[in-house]
Amino acid sequence: MMNYKIFLIILLFNAIIGNAQYNFTLPSHFRAQRNLPLIDLESKMDIMLSNYGAKPNDGKDDAKAISKALETCKKLSSSGVNVRLVFEKGTYDLFSNTNNTHIIELQEANNIVIDGNGAEIIVHDPLMGFLSIMKSSNIIVKDLFIDYNPLPFTQGKIVAVDVNAQTFDLKIDEGFPKLSEPMFQKATRVWGMLMDSKIPGKLKDNAPSLFNSKTFEDLSSGVFRVKLEGKGLLKYIEVGDLYVHIARSNGKTIFNTNNSKNVTYLNVVNYTSPAGSYSAYNMQEWNIINCQVKLKPGRIHSANADCIHANGGKFGPWIENSLFEGYSDDAINMKATKAHILQQLSPTEIIVKQGVRKGDVIKIFNPREGVLIGQFEVIANKFLGEGKMHITLHKAIEQKLEVGENKRNDVAYVDTQSNESFVIRNNTFRNARRYGILIQSTNGIIERNMFENLSQAGISIINGVDWGEGFIANNIVINNNIFNNCGYDTEYFNQQNAATIRLQVTKLKDLEAKGKWNGVASADWQGIENVTITNNIFSYNKRALAIECSVNTVVKSNKFIRNSKDLSPDHEIILESNNTNLVFEK
Repeated sequence: MMNYKIFLIILLFNAIIGNAQYNFTLPSHFRAQRNLPLIDLESKMDIMLSNYGAKPNDGKDDAKAISKALETCKKLSSSGVNVRLVFEKGTYDLFSNTNNTHIIELQEANNIVIDGNGAEIIVHDPLMGFLSIMKSSNIIVKDLFIDYNPLPFTQGKIVAVDVNAQTFDLKIDEGFPKLSEPMFQKATRVWGMLMDSKIPGKLKDNAPSLFNSKTFEDLSSGVFRVKLEGKGLLKYIEVGDLYVHIARSNGKTIFNTNNSKNVTYLNVVNYTSPAGSYSAYNMQEWNIINCQVKLKPGRIHSANADCIHANGGKFGPWIENSLFEGYSDDAINMKATKAHILQQLSPTEIIVKQGVRKGDVIKIFNPREGVLIGQFEVIANKFLGEGKMHITLHKAIEQKLEVGENKRNDVAYVDTQSNESFVIRNNTFRNARRYGILIQSTNGIIERNMFENLSQAGISIINGVDWGEGFIANNIVINNNIFNNCGYDTEYFNQQNAATIRLQVTKLKDLEAKGKWNGVASADWQGIENVTITNNIFSYNKRALAIECSVNTVVKSNKFIRNSKDLSPDHEIILESNNTNLVFEK
């Protein structure tokens, strides 16, 4: 009966999303009021891509023709004309292997619509991204389908396991890349995942979220022997398991946007990517509307990394009416800009490695103790070259800082570049690895979304202190969402504070650790402020909520149901620790 109720709720929720109208009232808790998404430009001049040598379905490289057409659009729009680049329907092939991260680049352009008209882009280099947009404004990319050949991953079935030898044999599905392909050595991160046998994109229950390996032996007939680093991982692998192995190249996203304003991706579908799908840096008002990171029939995996990775921006993303499924990292990962402190010249003067503007507000954080040293306004800045900047603060830092570029050193986060005023509404996140949303940003709203079959938390509000990145989130509204079966891999069950929604401020746990990781522990500082969780439905595993290190968290009018398939022996609705003014009502 309980699962039937959840099923009915999901059907109703999907109907609501499918008929959602494009309307919105900006929330009162937004500190900076942003514009509604840019979805069209009026009075456009049409430029036909076919006039520049790009012919659909001919199998030839269209990269140079697309770049040439975009340069024409850029020149025309510089005179004040809105321009639309129009693709004919069909398939366009991109083979070019350049020294850049993306095959197509658009820089210092304005007022351009790239209208795919339903065309398909096939990228033939599995280590390259598609399109990078930099220092531009009023750009719309719409109505495109994007795929790769060869794919930047492979998939198959486990046909043998040898625990003593620390190996398993993988028979590659027909039509998928062999592990002997160069990308499985050249890619920066190469690892695999055990997959659910019935739900494409979902990981296997109660298994690790990844299996590191670049050691493969070709046994012939499409079977490869994969060597793992430890015997402990083999106990999770069984003959007959489905398996995916990815060739992940960080930075090689489908789309990259940097230092731009009013960039919108509209009605775009991508089926896979070497890394993430959308990355953004130093952005203002960029939008993902009616887009999909989608499983193609016959595949059990889509994107190799975060679907959306937003690092530092005056405004955060607006993400609406979109689908994210089958990805192998967080669907959305948002961070404030980080500035390493290289020198402390005086109580009011420091040198940082990052672009910081006059008027910016920085927060200096001690990761060893997990405490805020102070908040300061930048009243003067001077660029020193090599990414360094001398900044003057409006008041004194009342202690000597530990400076440097190590994650143990004190660090400055730019509060005015924290992706604030972000909007995430009417989306579906399902059947994928790790989180739905990792929030290390401020002043946002998450409403009317579906989070289903994600291997770890649906929403995680936690600073990434052991990664040396990501700060504290404040002023977040989480309202009218559905969470179903989030949290089922071994990492989730092994976390003491695992939950569908988790709030925590962390500090470094072992400062003397010799390896890459120090581990984390809960900090005493109650740094997370003003999080509201209302009117949500939880079908949870182990725990619905873990609320720690917060001030003024409000949890009201939610529905909590333990998932009937929960594998955790212990369960509870909420874990609460080290909070002030926590309001919890069922």
